[in-house]
Amino acid sequence: MEKNVIYDFDTVVSRAGTHAEKYEARERYFGNADVELFWVADMDLPTPAFLVDALRERLDHPLFGYTEQYEPIFDSIRWWMANEHGTEVEREWISLAPSVVTSISIAVQVLTQPGDSVAMLSPVYGPFFSCTTANGRTVADCPLRVENGRFEIDFQALETVLARPETTLLLLCNPHNPGGRVWTLPEIERLAHLCAENRVTLFSDEIHSDIIYPPAQHHSVLQVDAAHANSVVAHSIGKTFNTSGLQASFTVISDPGLRNRFRAGLNRAHVGDINLLGKVALATALSPAGADYKQQLVAYLMENIRQVVEKLQTLDKVHVMVPDATFLVWCDFSQLGRWQEINRRLIRDANVALSGGSFFGPAGEGGFRINCAHPRSQLLPAIDRIVKRFAGGHGYNAGK
Repeated sequence: MEKNVIYDFDTVVSRAGTHAEKYEARERYFGNADVELFWVADMDLPTPAFLVDALRERLDHPLFGYTEQYEPIFDSIRWWMANEHGTEVEREWISLAPSVVTSISIAVQVLTQPGDSVAMLSPVYGPFFSCTTANGRTVADCPLRVENGRFEIDFQALETVLARPETTLLLLCNPHNPGGRVWTLPEIERLAHLCAENRVTLFSDEIHSDIIYPPAQHHSVLQVDAAHANSVVAHSIGKTFNTSGLQASFTVISDPGLRNRFRAGLNRAHVGDINLLGKVALATALSPAGADYKQQLVAYLMENIRQVVEKLQTLDKVHVMVPDATFLVWCDFSQLGRWQEINRRLIRDANVALSGGSFFGPAGEGGFRINCAHPRSQLLPAIDRIVKRFAGGHGYNAGK
């Protein structure tokens, strides 16, 4: 483990020539090859050197054939879950998968039947919808309420949805994307009990659970006894270590019967393994060195979030959610006009591209998500341009 390493998050690292989706797709999605990008939820902050060095060391060996799922991978996952999340996990509970989205799709395929309904709390990460509909299931959307500036679960509406016999799966984003909401332990317990009472499987996407801002505290579904018989928890190193391109994630399922059903789906689709470098990354990142990196990363991102929120809150007609977690800020621009026009103004006048709210379902329309995991020298001037162009409750003429 490295000692006394101070990580540099301020240096701008160009991603030109790396085929980064965030950049290569910019003209296709936004019609502008020069617009500054704060949309796709990966960081423009470098993966830590200790992890890069481990990958480089493996690349020094010239053979890249089939590689088994060796025990240090699972030892690292168990250590991380215990030390960073206060959750003891047994080795046999863990299954590897290329991505959390892969696991969501498999869960929909094997834990529901064609024509069943899949419940979700929107606005929420777009593949919750697409994985459901692409597999011939119906979305049972239960929109979140906004109360005191943050998302809250409408439990009365959710109880109605879960009580329907056709609802067999609940997809939970924990912490929430795009709102950055950390669900409290009583909320997680209530969700778990509702699912158990209605024989609904609870799938908890916990990919953002490492990036939590004090005093908030993440509570995994694994910490709730009522959820052990019918829950799937999915996690990944993709967000925390900016390694989504390595396709390295895992699920934790404590119930043997549910685990066997899920693994059978992984095996049928031949997605129950990950690539060689993904294995190296998992075994290396989830470690004391990774925990030290994460602590410094969270501190940097927390200050980014603080400054971004402070600037955006000066806009009278833009509602800004203060996130408990994630490197994302959710803003509601709906009082300023149709989202299509707001999007054009952001690109044309502020030279900024954000994730549009429609990606997160009908309840997200009018909102925009800002990725704040950038060096401040890139991030803050972009936010200043947004503030300048939308000051005074105006749109495209403001600040000209």
